[in-house]
Amino acid sequence: MKFNEIKTGMVFTIGETPSYPKLKTELGYIDMRDDIVNNNPNSAVLSSECRELEVKEIAKRFNETEEETEKWIKEVKQKYLPVK
Repeated sequence: MKFNEIKTGMVFTIGETPSYPKLKTELGYIDMRDDIVNNNPNSAVLSSECRELEVKEIAKRFNETEEETEKWIKEVKQKYLPVK
């Protein structure tokens, strides 16, 4: 799928780099690993292949439990996604 098909709040990878999970926001994305906000994705990002990452895949990549990974994702969402 392409970047524009990713839904806000989804954790995903760009160009098959799952070691750098991203969180989709309304304006762009957050690089979760480095805590970098990108509110203006460039054309390379917009045209790249993306895919959703599962909690278990992220947990395995970072040698964490699924519970630890879910907590991390929740914390990032609370920090960057508006409450509706």
